[in-house]
Amino acid sequence: MSETVMTDDVLRAIAATLNQAPDTASRTPRMAAMIGDVNARIAAEALRRMPFDSTPYGYPAWLAETERS
Repeated sequence: MSETVMTDDVLRAIAATLNQAPDTASRTPRMAAMIGDVNARIAAEALRRMPFDSTPYGYPAWLAETERS
């Protein structure tokens, strides 16, 4: 059920890292796994903090609250 969501900025950062380091192809699966793990943690925390809010505004509100914490 884990879904990896990568933005263009993340993909550019990964490409820049891979282009500047030797043997980078072997690191790609690990990087994708870390991104998937981070996304899963964010989603789990969002569900924990706002289980009642399923509106499109709930997630941005949660992010704003997290930045203030």
